Amino acid sequence: MSIKHFYFRFSLLGTVLTIIAVTAFASLGIWQTNRALEKQQLQLKIESRAKQAPFELSRDMPEIKQNIFLKVTAFGRYNKNHEILIDNVVHSGKAGYHVLTPFILEDDHSVIMINRGWVPVGRDRNNLPIIETPEEKITIHGIIAPHKSKPPLILGELDSEARVWLYYDLDKYTERTKYNVLPVVILLNKDDDFGYIREWPKYDSKMSMHIGYAVQWFVFAAIVLITYLGLNIKKRKDDDN
Repeated sequence: MSIKHFYFRFSLLGTVLTIIAVTAFASLGIWQTNRALEKQQLQLKIESRAKQAPFELSRDMPEIKQNIFLKVTAFGRYNKNHEILIDNVVHSGKAGYHVLTPFILEDDHSVIMINRGWVPVGRDRNNLPIIETPEEKITIHGIIAPHKSKPPLILGELDSEARVWLYYDLDKYTERTKYNVLPVVILLNKDDDFGYIREWPKYDSKMSMHIGYAVQWFVFAAIVLITYLGLNIKKRKDDDN
């Protein structure tokens, strides 16, 4: 194969390896591009829902997960007997807990977990913080949010009978309390009473990070292809036939 004064030296092994490498790098680039687009769509969805008026959570909603990031109000009462503290939550460089309290809805007695905010650990972990929880019926306000997933580095089984949990496990909590627990959590508004430090992080789509990774993978694919062509395209000598 030749073009004017150049010819292509075919190598089966080199060609196969190049195809594999270019395909792999290009696929990773496309995947990161799609991730960036997904994150952008989610960012727009969150911003749009933040502008909507709150809805009333007055009954067991089978599609409750579809209401994630929406503002919500709920009427019922807290049950401090099954309140748990989520450990290893850092705020302003200090260790502490997130206070998760079950809230029994007045309408059908379903339960939704309320994240009432952050409290510090204190000097002695054996002395848990005192949490003030009202017993009367109240109306709460907040935002529907998904439960955080289990941290990847947690080893061993979760002690579901303890008051302090390393992470929240919906199945274990349901088994312990026998409640009909909704598969979401409410992040309590800053203005609501009976809450603690509530500086909920804003969602960051990290689009630039995904785009940067995509560009990186596409550059790798181009480098492999250019290297392959550079090694196999040779200049024809003047005395070659």
